[in-house]
Amino acid sequence: MSALAWAAAILACGLGAMTRYLIARLDPEAAFPWPTIAANAVGSAVLGAAAAAVEHGATPTLLFVVGSGFAGGLTTFSTLAVDAVTLLRERRWTASVGYLATTLVVGLACVAIGWSVVSAAAS
Repeated sequence: MSALAWAAAILACGLGAMTRYLIARLDPEAAFPWPTIAANAVGSAVLGAAAAAVEHGATPTLLFVVGSGFAGGLTTFSTLAVDAVTLLRERRWTASVGYLATTLVVGLACVAIGWSVVSAAAS
């Protein structure tokens, strides 16, 4: 990767992290971690779209910058883990399992949606 690609990925990562922060601020006192689900869902859709774009002829640098950079900065496994453990510590077992299941299903669906939208546009 070129120095320009690395610089673009670093900038994109920062933009993704700032976007995640702004999403979290939409409901800072949420009893359920919806903001984290939302950030991970958007990041999954973006990553799916970027991967599809590369599959349809875009430069792999796009996946590096948008996928590893922006989507990587936007999504957060560590916050997901802390949220799940917090729910468990609060003895909200069902909420914790539901949170993890929702995150997985929504994330996979959003990757598929992002991929499908770009694939349809490229066809």
